[in-house]
Amino acid sequence: MPVIFVDYEAWTNSLSLKNEALLYSFGIIILLLLVIMVIVSLTKSKRLKTLQRINEVAEETNQLKNAFIANMTHEIRTPLNAIVGFTTMLAEMDNLDRETRMAFLKEINENKDSLLQLVNDLLDYSKIEAHTLEFNDEEVDVNALISEVCATENAHPHPTGMKVEFAEKLPQCRLVVDRVRFAQVISNLVRNALKFTEEGAVIIGCRRLSNNNFYFYIADTGCGIDEEGRRAVFERFVKMNYNIKGTGLGLAITKAIVEHYGGGIGVESKKGEGSTFYFTLPAGVEYKEYGKF
Repeated sequence: MPVIFVDYEAWTNSLSLKNEALLYSFGIIILLLLVIMVIVSLTKSKRLKTLQRINEVAEETNQLKNAFIANMTHEIRTPLNAIVGFTTMLAEMDNLDRETRMAFLKEINENKDSLLQLVNDLLDYSKIEAHTLEFNDEEVDVNALISEVCATENAHPHPTGMKVEFAEKLPQCRLVVDRVRFAQVISNLVRNALKFTEEGAVIIGCRRLSNNNFYFYIADTGCGIDEEGRRAVFERFVKMNYNIKGTGLGLAITKAIVEHYGGGIGVESKKGEGSTFYFTLPAGVEYKEYGKF
């Protein structure tokens, strides 16, 4: 029988290498398991944070909804009550003099306008949310349009006799925009300024920036806005003073219209020192073929 010789040293080395390979394999498996556990833990943590954020957003949305319903109920009921009350008095009181009747009619018209503005704001914002707000662009003489807005607002006397003044204008300012929407932007900003200004002035101006973009501003001498208010003022349903009429949608609608044309909007203000609301429009909206006007 042949004798088999075993190289003990080689066998030992081979066994040692196999053991090392097994140890490396186990080490890699354990490392992979640890990595998987970390990934699962991070994923779970991220999922929990996402769910927490979703719950926070849902709660915030619910609060906004409740505030909106409460605000709209008040805003709708107030002018309706006034309209019904003054209409009833006109119908039932035969001995009213002309002056009193005209005063009642004035109250009815003002509350009718408030109710109509509220409905229009709600319709516009619903269209903005659905991306269906229409824009019919045309050549608009902005100087003339702003002057018309000033005349319209000044036709409704302010209790302190304050007037809206178009103080700074460009020699020519003709833009390709939607006339109704641009007037809406100016009107919203002017009315917002008038709401919070008891005395002093509301000034409108327009100038060109160094990059040729258009810069419009509405400055007032009203109560001003603090830092927190400045951050939230263009958000939907936000009102700086819930004792003042309004839907809290006017500035949000204004922002959406300005951004549709590639512009930006902002406010500079200090509490007790008045506010300057401004917006910019890109130079590209300028209508340059003046001879066609």
